[in-house]
Amino acid sequence: MRLAKALIAVPLAVFLCTLGLGMWSVSGAYAAEADYPQIVPLGTGPAAGSNPPSIRFVTSDDFPPFNFVDGSGLITGFNVEVARAICTRLAIPCTVQVRPFPLLLETVRENKADAIAAGVADTPALRLHLAYSVPYFREPARFVRRWPALVDPSPRTLSDKSVGVVAGSRYADFIRDFFPAAKPHTANGEAELFSLLKEGEVDAVFTGAVGASFWLAGPAAHGCCAFSGGAYTEPAYFGDGMKIAVAVDNTALKASIDGALRTLDADGTLADLALRFFPESLY
Repeated sequence: MRLAKALIAVPLAVFLCTLGLGMWSVSGAYAAEADYPQIVPLGTGPAAGSNPPSIRFVTSDDFPPFNFVDGSGLITGFNVEVARAICTRLAIPCTVQVRPFPLLLETVRENKADAIAAGVADTPALRLHLAYSVPYFREPARFVRRWPALVDPSPRTLSDKSVGVVAGSRYADFIRDFFPAAKPHTANGEAELFSLLKEGEVDAVFTGAVGASFWLAGPAAHGCCAFSGGAYTEPAYFGDGMKIAVAVDNTALKASIDGALRTLDADGTLADLALRFFPESLY
């Protein structure tokens, strides 16, 4: 793909917490329908061929820039705009509804929605209930270094250099396995890592490109640093990307979404959408 080059009542909520449902921490309680009145039209047009007559998407609203409510009170974000683009490409009407993240699976299981556009983790346990589309976004890992020390990172150039990583993270595992001569410097979170880098206490930071891009573009970095080298997308360490989730037996809908995503990738739409929500290219 270009970008690769670019969630029932309380018992199920507890079950999902045990599974590690996705990218967010699972919190909150069930909200009544009236608490989430927004149903936002996404696309219009006649159904085409074997495509579904419409798609009811569901998402959460608490993970910018992927899903959030904008200043006018409408749900938006990268995931939502991908859903919009799918519907436009399929020429069908769609809606997007907001639900708390732990309840997204329930809405599909109870046929209150057709597809989840919220980056739900693809795990063996959840595959008992959900089928997943092809990936539409892979977050790469990147090195961040201070100016002017922006030589391309390699096992040789980082030999005996300190590399900041979040303790116990997939990024720490990657540095251990592929940069064995580097000296990992662990921290409790990205904010601490970036502070260490800015103050010169580590030679580089290795972390996810999304958080790094926002830090680099913000006042905290103050122009001190930049991405260095290329992007790393090895699925064994960094996952195989965000996907749309549908009911496990809804093979026809999955096929339509897969086809739309492939064409949106091929014509550059997905890359263009990413540039709308991230301050710079992640790759």
